[in-house]
Amino acid sequence: MTSPATPEARMRSVKLIHGALAGGVALFLLVTAWVHRVSPPAPVPVSGLLLTYVGLGIIAAGLLGLRFLPVPDPTPAPGQTTDQWWTTNQSRLIVRWAVVEGGCLVNGVLWFISGDRVSLVAAIAGLAILVSLRPSRYLE
Repeated sequence: MTSPATPEARMRSVKLIHGALAGGVALFLLVTAWVHRVSPPAPVPVSGLLLTYVGLGIIAAGLLGLRFLPVPDPTPAPGQTTDQWWTTNQSRLIVRWAVVEGGCLVNGVLWFISGDRVSLVAAIAGLAILVSLRPSRYLE
């Protein structure tokens, strides 16, 4: 049988999940930037402007969706340990991070396809928001 996770192990796993989500977006943007430098983007059969609006709409919907997703408790309740707080709020945070990461990746892909810098800026802005939602922010 396995023993329950210690608070340190739980915090380490939450930081690892958040780092993987943010690092994946950053790595994807770096690789696509390198690919754009090496080879010019292929012509886009669909209007690049339409792709830009779709990408902006997706990231805007994701950020607006954060307002409707369950918000983690601001601090542990009286008598609640930090580990109990993480047990309660870990899934809420992961869902919030995944929504922002999805919008970043969609805009990164649209930038890769169309070469439109507006999609790149939206992806970078989403990445900045994702980094600002770091795990340590919730229990400072």
